[in-house]
Amino acid sequence: MQKYRGIFQNIRNALKRKIIRFGRHDKGSIAVEMAFILPIFASMAFLTYDAGTVYTQYKRGTRNYYAMGDILASQTKNVTCSQLDKIAELVYTSYETGNWARRLRSGGNDFTRNGALDFRFAIRVLRIIEDPLDGNKIKGRIEWSYWRHGRDMDRNNEPKPGEYVEVPDGLKIPGLEVVFVDGSLYIAPALNYLGVFDFNPSANRTHKIIKVDRYFPLRFISNLDLEFTLTDPLTEKCWVRGIPYLKLP
Repeated sequence: MQKYRGIFQNIRNALKRKIIRFGRHDKGSIAVEMAFILPIFASMAFLTYDAGTVYTQYKRGTRNYYAMGDILASQTKNVTCSQLDKIAELVYTSYETGNWARRLRSGGNDFTRNGALDFRFAIRVLRIIEDPLDGNKIKGRIEWSYWRHGRDMDRNNEPKPGEYVEVPDGLKIPGLEVVFVDGSLYIAPALNYLGVFDFNPSANRTHKIIKVDRYFPLRFISNLDLEFTLTDPLTEKCWVRGIPYLKLP
């Protein structure tokens, strides 16, 4: 072992001289700097791209909610539950097409009667009128509702047809009737796929879901009523003021 000690010492000294010489060389400095800077730039580029995709998902969702309200506000006659179902399906098809960030259900049926995991909403038609039970304040009285989410409409905390809700100041015009789209979006960053964040939209954790509220004054008619029959496939998702809530078994 003693006779090899000098060889090891020579190798160590040679490596030490090469490392020192490499560090003093311009190319060595550039390589060291790149080793530190490249990961930083790569992280910034990835986060910028991720922020862009999150914003794109948000715009995609709000644009489709807007389309749904705009379609209803442009009606020239009353609608049915079946028509609302078709409109909702059409809008969701537009929302899901090319949407890599949407959350999928097992079984293949993403948009059920309770809505999608990341696309759930209620449509309400409001008539702006004085609330006699609240000092005649101008509010929106719910004329009818249609919803595609999992919350049953007969729960105590759900706004029901015949009840009054607050509306923005710009809509406090007595006699005005508006379509109110009350939706939610689940916006997930790409980091979610890496397991960095564990967001679970199916758990109904609303602080991780973005709410989308949109109001659409009617364009061509002064009121928009909802007509439904037992033949409509989602009758239990419709409710009209003055009519008892029909919840099918």
